[in-house]
Amino acid sequence: MNLLKSDSLHNNHLENAKPLRRELEQELILIAESEGELLLLFRTFLSSLGMNIETASSGHEALDRFIESKEKGRRYDAIVIDTHLVNPAGLEIAKTIRNEKPDQKLVVVTTTPIENLPAECLETAEIKEKDILTMPFKLSKLEKVLRN
Repeated sequence: MNLLKSDSLHNNHLENAKPLRRELEQELILIAESEGELLLLFRTFLSSLGMNIETASSGHEALDRFIESKEKGRRYDAIVIDTHLVNPAGLEIAKTIRNEKPDQKLVVVTTTPIENLPAECLETAEIKEKDILTMPFKLSKLEKVLRN
């Protein structure tokens, strides 16, 4: 009886212990990155995890994609924004998105040390330190931030 109970508990545990990467499958992520090689790297990596990826290489394109998704009733599970985007700048995009959709998950990617990022912009956009990835970073860290 103990053996059956143990097996039953073990099987039940296995059923409930889905791989962590499965949590990200079928999620829709927008990556707004100005560097083509990084954009391709992030897209390839996240796609390999089963995520659906849309990309933008400029500030205007990122905002257009966000507005279009909102109009179509589609939501991004997360938006990854490069602080070095221009027209508008990455943190300005983050503030705009936060104003339009306060619960939107935002992840900021930057080469600028956190202490040198404009604190007022981070506060206005409600970007938490845990959602800021300073390059260089491991891709597994991007996965972890998107999961949380």
